[in-house]
Amino acid sequence: MPPPPNMREHILAMFETLPLKQRRLARFFLDHEDIVAFASASEVAERAEASAATVVRFCRTLGFEGYTDLQATIRAQFPQYRTAVQKLTDRMANGSQIKSLPTQVVRVNSQNIEQTMSQVNHADLTAAASAIIQAEQIRIFAGGLSAAAAVLAEHALTVLGFSARVCLNGGAAQALEISQLTRRDLVMVVSIWRYLRDTVLVAQAAREVGATCIALTDSSVAPIARLADYTFVAATEGVAHSRSLAGIFSLIDLLSAAIATQRPQESLAVLQRIDAVYRQNDTLWNE
Repeated sequence: MPPPPNMREHILAMFETLPLKQRRLARFFLDHEDIVAFASASEVAERAEASAATVVRFCRTLGFEGYTDLQATIRAQFPQYRTAVQKLTDRMANGSQIKSLPTQVVRVNSQNIEQTMSQVNHADLTAAASAIIQAEQIRIFAGGLSAAAAVLAEHALTVLGFSARVCLNGGAAQALEISQLTRRDLVMVVSIWRYLRDTVLVAQAAREVGATCIALTDSSVAPIARLADYTFVAATEGVAHSRSLAGIFSLIDLLSAAIATQRPQESLAVLQRIDAVYRQNDTLWNE
């Protein structure tokens, strides 16, 4: 078959029609093009936590005879894969050397931030910042590893003068927050792999009541990405056993900066008031 003009767009266009197991595999293909360009079908299956048979069926669903045909198309359409694979090879070669870990962490997180910023849609950034400014209340939801980013987002928005509150790890507290949502509110959901059911339910609830929803996630086909009004995707490659939040944190910094840029005088006034309260209450350490 002739290769599709753009493999990423081809997968995204078919995503909603794919069976659940193939959707998970599609996310892996979209997020790890450099790995798919070289790895065998069995290696991809292992890394994506799928079976080799699922990989083959996925390729055929996309219109290819098999994995090697799909792989050849990815290689042809993503010439930059050599650089990405070389970086991955270097990291693996140095992985057992403790003394190299600081350098690895700096390099990987720098790449995460650069990739994250390159994916930002500036029209969406401006619109999302405006939606935050106009919201009556802001509710931020996350769980697991994503919780740290949600706490940072709550602090960043609060010090800019907004009524922001974080809700972590679902349960009864989340149910109460959802019950109070209105179309005048804004919901921010932070969710990176593995995606938690509670955060998806929040995004669904926001859509049902008409509240604006901003998603911070790690894939354009993450469950919350399809439910949000504005989705910002971060690279989360990690050196250790876990994902890195450096890209997610940079998105929060970016949103905060965009808000301050849209209302500079108001932001400055709020920061000055906070500083005055700190000093009046002797909050800050002073030798």
